[in-house]
Amino acid sequence: MENALSGFEMELRQLRYFVGVAEELHFGRAAEKLFVSQPALSQQIQILEAEIGVELFVRVKRTQLRKVELTEAGSGLLVEAKRILQLAEKAVETARRTGLQQRVINMGVYRMMIRERILELVEISSRLFPDLEIKLIELPTPMAVQDAVFDDAIDLGVTLLPLKYDQLRAVPLKTGYLKVMLSENHPLAQEDALQVAQLKNEKWVDIKRSIHTVYDDIERICRQAGFSREAAIVQEVSSIELLSGLVSLGIGVAMVPTFYDATNIKGVVCKALINPDGTPFTEVAIQAAICYKTANYSPTIQALAGAFQANNK
Repeated sequence: MENALSGFEMELRQLRYFVGVAEELHFGRAAEKLFVSQPALSQQIQILEAEIGVELFVRVKRTQLRKVELTEAGSGLLVEAKRILQLAEKAVETARRTGLQQRVINMGVYRMMIRERILELVEISSRLFPDLEIKLIELPTPMAVQDAVFDDAIDLGVTLLPLKYDQLRAVPLKTGYLKVMLSENHPLAQEDALQVAQLKNEKWVDIKRSIHTVYDDIERICRQAGFSREAAIVQEVSSIELLSGLVSLGIGVAMVPTFYDATNIKGVVCKALINPDGTPFTEVAIQAAICYKTANYSPTIQALAGAFQANNK
């Protein structure tokens, strides 16, 4: 098989696609797993077969029986392809570790950031970069994180877009929208989803305006729905955990990001927001990101930011 592979250039992407199909024995499932369209996947397999000069999957069974089955050549390539991909991954990891000259990273997080998200990032770092020490620096707001990165007080930080300095760059993490958190005893707790207008007469619990990134956006969409909620905010807090606790007591309702997992919080339920036509309400987007200063971009920062992005989609 090594001789068969030596006469042409093969992309690692094609090998990944081939292995994906060979393991699933189903183009649709493989395409979904590889995050690529099925036509594009089929095209890459055809290109690979043309380059090698042999069929990798039994064509008759694919076209007539809709069944995916490896040919003898395909079975042989599968073994070698897995080995090549493993060697490639090992080489990348070796280069990454060699390039990690910086052993201590000061990473900023903002005060109302979800605790679980911080722990996820620490876990990713300790698992993938065991020789790297992450020192967490808590700052009051996402904008304060950007200020600290710009001032070289920290190496990188978790913030919310947009960026306020041209000298900073961002690696996007998760994108969230808004959902409604209610006490499980609330009259609306049995609804499948809610419209903003249904919250007109509610009391509210919210994050303090001074550290809230979408406070004005929430007020704007409420006004568009025919009411102002500002006078109905009965409690402002500085953490989303405390906000959740007050909602569980029935003090008020709250808007929280869709990526906030409240399934383990006793006494609350979260409901999706929808438009009047039943489509998801996505007017307010909350984009989390890792930010760093372009001038300080190092192999260590590159590797760490890339790992965070890959594991937080």
